[in-house]
Amino acid sequence: MSKEKLSQIISRELLKLIEAGKYPPGSKLPTEMELAAQFGVSRIPIREALSVLRAAGVINSRQGGGSFVEERNGSSIFSNIQIENDDAELIRHLFEMRKILEPEAAYLAALRRTPEQLERMREALQWLEAELADDSKIGMEADMEFHRSMFLATHNPVMIQAMENLSSLYERALQITLQSNLGLKQKRKAVYQEHLNILSAIEMEEPELAKIQCAIHLKNAEKKLDLFS
Repeated sequence: MSKEKLSQIISRELLKLIEAGKYPPGSKLPTEMELAAQFGVSRIPIREALSVLRAAGVINSRQGGGSFVEERNGSSIFSNIQIENDDAELIRHLFEMRKILEPEAAYLAALRRTPEQLERMREALQWLEAELADDSKIGMEADMEFHRSMFLATHNPVMIQAMENLSSLYERALQITLQSNLGLKQKRKAVYQEHLNILSAIEMEEPELAKIQCAIHLKNAEKKLDLFS
C-alpha cells in the first residue's frame, strides 16, 4: 500500500475540524499561509488539500479571495470518498461523471448557445491551439476554459455549478492527460482536432453530433490515464 499523501491527511484533518464546528458553515478558513504554519508544512499540500475539499463541495472560493465553508455542509458521503481515495481513483470517478455530464452539455450547448457564447468557445479553442503549438506548455487552462464555456452555453445553472464544483479535479485530470502529450505533436494536434469537432457541431446546431464528438474526446482522454485496466 502506498504511503498516504500529506494533502490527504490534511484534507481529512480539516474536514474533522469543520465537522467539529471549529469552522462553522459560512465561516472563512485561515489563509494558505496560516494553515501551512498550523500544520507545519509548505503551502503546496495545503493548496492540494483545499482543492480536494472544494471538489467535494465542502468549501468554496469567493471573489476577493479566501476559502469558505459551505452553508449547508452535512455529513456527505461524497466528501469522504473524495478525501479517502487516492488521485487515481478520484480521476477514474471523475471520468465516470464527465461521461454522464459532458456529452449532454455539448448536446444542450448546440441547441441553446448564443453568438457570444460561441465566440467565447472559439477564443478558448484559439488559446488552446496556441498553447499546444508551444512545446513548453500543456494547455490546461485553455482546455479548462473551453469546457467551462461549453457548460455556460447549456444555460443550465445546475450543470454549470456541477462543473464549477468539480473544477479542481478537472484540472488534476487535465494535467495528467495533457502532460502525457508533451513533445508529441501528432497527439497534441489530435487533442485540438477533437475540441474543434465539438465546437463545429455546436456551431452547426447539431446536438446529436456534438454529443458524439464529446463522447469520442472523453474516450480518447481516458485512454491516456493508465487507470482503467
